[in-house]
Amino acid sequence: GDYAREELGINASTAVKMARLARRLRDRPLLREAVPRGEVSVRKAETVAPVAMGDDEARWILRAKAETVRSLKAAVKAPADQEEEWVNLCAEVSPEKRPIIDEGLRLAGIAVGATATKMQRVSAWAEEHLSSHPAPADEHADDVLFASEDDVESLKERLERENRQWADLAAVDALKAPQSSGEIDPWRIDAELKRHLEKRARWDEVFGQVATLFRQSRAWEPLGFASFRHYCEERLGMAERTVVQRIALERSLYRIPVLRRALSEKRISYEKARIIARHAEGEEVRDWVEKAETMTCVALRRAMQDKDEAQMCARGTFGVWMTVSVAEVVKAAFRAARAAAKRWLSAGECLVALAEHFIETWRAQLKQANTLQRRIRARDRHFCQVPGCSRAAVHAHHIKPRSQGGSDDPENLISLCAAHHLHGIHGGRMRVTGTAPDKLVWEFGLRRSYVAAAA
Repeated sequence: GDYAREELGINASTAVKMARLARRLRDRPLLREAVPRGEVSVRKAETVAPVAMGDDEARWILRAKAETVRSLKAAVKAPADQEEEWVNLCAEVSPEKRPIIDEGLRLAGIAVGATATKMQRVSAWAEEHLSSHPAPADEHADDVLFASEDDVESLKERLERENRQWADLAAVDALKAPQSSGEIDPWRIDAELKRHLEKRARWDEVFGQVATLFRQSRAWEPLGFASFRHYCEERLGMAERTVVQRIALERSLYRIPVLRRALSEKRISYEKARIIARHAEGEEVRDWVEKAETMTCVALRRAMQDKDEAQMCARGTFGVWMTVSVAEVVKAAFRAARAAAKRWLSAGECLVALAEHFIETWRAQLKQANTLQRRIRARDRHFCQVPGCSRAAVHAHHIKPRSQGGSDDPENLISLCAAHHLHGIHGGRMRVTGTAPDKLVWEFGLRRSYVAAAA
């Protein structure tokens, strides 16, 4: 994930999904041939991969060629997609109550994990509160009508039948994907991946513009699809979320020409453009583009999140993005807090009540000894300090070893994850010198023992 984000400039979850499918195709030779030839879409391959094995592989490939993603999911009995919609909770919190929120977040970080997201920490508050304060029934249902999954599926099936699975649409010749070179040298694999990415970048901008127009005009309706998601899966062979992310970036690029220019000039990657577009507006975009050129994606995202937090504190607000499933738990906890108070509470007051309850319940149990290791990790915000690494820190490393006269002073200690500490530093693959936390010099690739390293 870190490699994809930093070196390829693509979303980590996208790269992980690609790798997961590639691993499955290793044991499915017929499906592995059908996907690069364009005979079976990636979305269909992901759907049938769990059952397309052994003697059944050919039969499922034939079905995949003839049937829709929806009908394949029903036949495979595939679980529902795990990708959830995200919502934003923004509440007013008075300055005098802000310390309670901050202390609640800190303690939740100890309980759930130092690198837990704000969503996970607020969810911990809600779950703890609900464990001792039952939530009354919601008498004021949301003013949103949710169609049941069965209704949506039956609509898709009817539309597919009416349109004969869109057989009359203009057929597009499948484009055969290039074959992998089969390299095993990591530096050559890196170069090959970046060549493929260069090809993708050439059509990515056009794709974003066309997809934006298609979605805004609701063009899937006259084509006989139940929804934009239905169209993405069946005709594009892509997950809706992947397409929607590209559309969101396209809108930002249209609104912020400076960002589009920086992306086209290759000053920043696609992933950095997404981060800046989400957090910056107006004149500040230019400054953030300049900063992004010398920062990793991980560092850029954390810096922009810190900026957002500072702005929210100044405005007296607290905001958190969360999945719909977590939002339902938080809403239930809000109802419980209002019932316990026997009066209506604002969202901000509910959050303070949840944080207070969490602090009262866990403060004694989560009290930690103030050791040197913990102070170092707290200084480094509990993250591994290797550039581009998003893992949690578990070790405090002596920059100058004690065997060579190094001290236990904070400037000689740096927080690292286990992999970079044991395999990187002590494995001889990398080196760090200087003084912590902000005057460090990193050296990488110290054990390039592969045959092709010189090339």
